[in-house]
Amino acid sequence: MGRDAFLRQLSSRQFEVLIIGGGIVGAGIARDAAMRGLKAALVEQGDFGSGTSSKTSKLIHGGLRYLEQGRLRLVFESLRERAILRRIAAGSVHPRSLLLPVYEGDARPAWKIHAGLWLYDLLAVGRNLPACADGAAGRRTHRWLSARRALALEPSLRVDGLRAAGLYADCQMDDARVCLANVLQAAGFGAVVGNYLRVRTLLSADGQVCGALVEDVLTGRMVEIHARVVVNATGPWADDLRRLSDPDAPRRLAPTKGIHLILPRLAQEALFVQSRADGRMLFILPWDGYSLVGTTESSVHESPEALRPEPDEVGYLLAEVNRVLPGSHAADRDVIAAFAGARPLLAHAGSAATASREHRIEIDRRGLVSVMGGKFTTYRLMAEQTVDLLVRRHRWKEERCLTDQVSLMEDVQPVSLERWHALVQAIDPDLLARWLVRYGAGTFRLLDALDHDPSLAQPVCPHHEYAQAELVHAIRHELACTLTDVLARRTRIAWSPCHGLDALPVVIGLFQRYGGTLAQPMEQQVEAYHQFLAQHRGSRRPHPVAAAATVSS
Repeated sequence: MGRDAFLRQLSSRQFEVLIIGGGIVGAGIARDAAMRGLKAALVEQGDFGSGTSSKTSKLIHGGLRYLEQGRLRLVFESLRERAILRRIAAGSVHPRSLLLPVYEGDARPAWKIHAGLWLYDLLAVGRNLPACADGAAGRRTHRWLSARRALALEPSLRVDGLRAAGLYADCQMDDARVCLANVLQAAGFGAVVGNYLRVRTLLSADGQVCGALVEDVLTGRMVEIHARVVVNATGPWADDLRRLSDPDAPRRLAPTKGIHLILPRLAQEALFVQSRADGRMLFILPWDGYSLVGTTESSVHESPEALRPEPDEVGYLLAEVNRVLPGSHAADRDVIAAFAGARPLLAHAGSAATASREHRIEIDRRGLVSVMGGKFTTYRLMAEQTVDLLVRRHRWKEERCLTDQVSLMEDVQPVSLERWHALVQAIDPDLLARWLVRYGAGTFRLLDALDHDPSLAQPVCPHHEYAQAELVHAIRHELACTLTDVLARRTRIAWSPCHGLDALPVVIGLFQRYGGTLAQPMEQQVEAYHQFLAQHRGSRRPHPVAAAATVSS
């Protein structure tokens, strides 16, 4: 469907639910509403998941550090949701053992960490993950290691002062793809979903919010969308949208900023360490052959989209890395990329580090439903509670929530396996296995693309394992509208040492061949991608291919 036809569809239909915000919470609400048979529309001002939902620590976790804050219910809910997401999003959510070293002088002594791990296991009530080390098998829960055994597991740890270490498990994820999977499944169940649609004002009738006037960022066109109820799922922008409904709406959020660094691989194991500077808990995680390091936590005093890593924040993380892994000698020049995001936390008293990750659903006097706070791990529960509230309030037909039962993996059924038999035999088995994990039955669309053009089996560039067919799939079937969508969220090419600049000529050619009539000129897209890299420190060190990434006529 072309952009014009899509905009006409949005303006011509009467929806029951309009969800504003295409991050993980809005995507989850759209999926739940559509699965229950509601006529739902979802709009996002940028790309799906381009805000906070793709700038996380890439973990689905119970929140071990919330135990010392006494938030047992939050941890229990998070552990339950962790188990659900492992089941329904197995291709994007997988177990990850984490090593938690304890040093002399740490803010939390060994006995406190050990007690916390026992309580963490207890709250998981039968949903524990195995924390395996040294090839150990079986479904073991956390383990407590001596300093000697911890060093055998992770030799790069600082030896001086090491007392012991806990080994436990949570889950690592591809946050952007989990968000996208929810969006695509919502569309599969009948929701109308659109990115690059910015709300300009809310529509009202008889004093009640009944839709929104949105601007298509790509074309500048304005469209009215009408709905019985509007849901505000805009994350850190929620207070701004609430004030479009009620200019006197009190502040509900106190967003905090967190940054992450991508560095060359620093450690064999995933580490969860205590900062010596301020006692915060920091992650050093394996991520696509690199290490993901984070996070900081500070108050937000600017628009969330303007956030970027500051030198003092980068220095803070590098100092802690070098303290725990003294052989890494990590320096600013080693930072491959960095990103900053705003967590939509509920307003609180005290420091940002003690802010609650719980959520709140509120309906204002004009009927605007706002879903605020929460964390990525509990998004599905937040969505279920929101749709339950809508169904009760508007007396819609009661349908049971099934989002905890239905897989997020695409279930496109092939007409005949025999059609691709010869093609499958010719494909690298490792590549095919990776496609099956990443795309599920969507792999058949990739095979179909190869059937029509075998050259799409070629990698996009020598530095990446992504085949050109995967980028075509992103353009044709995954709602990617721009180069940045493809390189930063449909794939992880933007986060590599070459930042996708080597691949840019190939990607441009694929867009021109398979993108149809582009809503945004390619020259604009190239410039926007370079701006994206600059914001994420990706273009700090000039790349020789940058000047060669031009648009062919």
